[in-house]
Amino acid sequence: MAAEFVKMVEDVHKERFPAHLGNLAHENVPCGIFFGFTVIPSQVIARVKNLLDIKINLSCVIVLADVQAAVLRKFIDIPVITLEDFDHFGEKGFPDKPKTVFMPGNLHDCGFAPYFARNGMETLTFPDDNIFFFTMTHLTDLYAVYNMLGGEESKKVFLSAIKGRLTGKIYDFRFAPEAQYFLEGFYPKTGDIAIDGGAFDGATSISFAKCGAKVFSFEMDAQNYKNCVNRLKSSNFDITLENFGLSDKESVENYFGGGTGSRKLPQGNLKANFIDLDTYFAKKNLPRVDYIKLDIEGSELDMLHGAAKTISRFKPKMAVSAYHRLEDLWTLATYIKNLRPDYEFEFRHYQIDCTDYTLNDTERDLLKYFGLKCFLPTNCEMVLYCR
Repeated sequence: MAAEFVKMVEDVHKERFPAHLGNLAHENVPCGIFFGFTVIPSQVIARVKNLLDIKINLSCVIVLADVQAAVLRKFIDIPVITLEDFDHFGEKGFPDKPKTVFMPGNLHDCGFAPYFARNGMETLTFPDDNIFFFTMTHLTDLYAVYNMLGGEESKKVFLSAIKGRLTGKIYDFRFAPEAQYFLEGFYPKTGDIAIDGGAFDGATSISFAKCGAKVFSFEMDAQNYKNCVNRLKSSNFDITLENFGLSDKESVENYFGGGTGSRKLPQGNLKANFIDLDTYFAKKNLPRVDYIKLDIEGSELDMLHGAAKTISRFKPKMAVSAYHRLEDLWTLATYIKNLRPDYEFEFRHYQIDCTDYTLNDTERDLLKYFGLKCFLPTNCEMVLYCR
């Protein structure tokens, strides 16, 4: 077994989240806990109590606004300070400045992780420790995928993806510099027929069309579909937009409508039409498929099952989201390799670019005020590239 893989496993055993918490408590390391854009007092109180109960040396709660701090001070005995106070920690007479900062709140709060990192502080999320045991039972599968990856950078990113998910340390992840879905050699070219699975607002479809591809764009969610229609109206690109979800068969299914997080779900309160790519390919009498991008909130493997004939026949380049389910790290590449053993794979992990997406203007302004860019370092946006 490769030394780098073995070292990752050893590091994870030593540094996984519960073990790290124990070390922080034993060494009495000063810690803070940060709540940014969304502050719900009951959740803050519960998190603070949990950390204090396990003897974490929690020196402060950090929030963005004075009004948030004023509310929390009524319920919490430790200092509650704003991020601006944090810049002048010593001058304010607070206890020891944290060396570790917990970030258990809204995903968007991770945009502030670089602020703490540049001040030399470790930033931690709260991973579910159950994923540690689940992951350890699939080390053989993970190692098989590790060996499928072609480049050294892919191997490093893949190991970092595993480690970061189990330690909760945001900067255990290794983020790529290029735009998501646009790793050199893995995006569509002029004349390609491209499938955009999970179009959301149409931005990725337009990006693929700008490469010269004829794009077939699929969006399941009714509101997202309307947003796509409006966005694509102002473009002159060759894009066919379908109000379907991609899956393993033609069907009508329940789904949960949550904007970027809309996903097929048996208990969802909305319904959508789904189709498999093999059936769609036949109905549209397409000559071939050259490229597939998938970001369909955990239904990626279902879609691949429904595209097995198309993938086996044409071996399209693909960019497949590999983070919605933990097992995506091993099931997706394994299935694709079984369809076409001659596929080559690379792996990348991206920060969420919120320059004109997902954050509102106030949230962007707050990040900029603290000297931060609109990028969120999270455990999302991992992409398996195939060609």
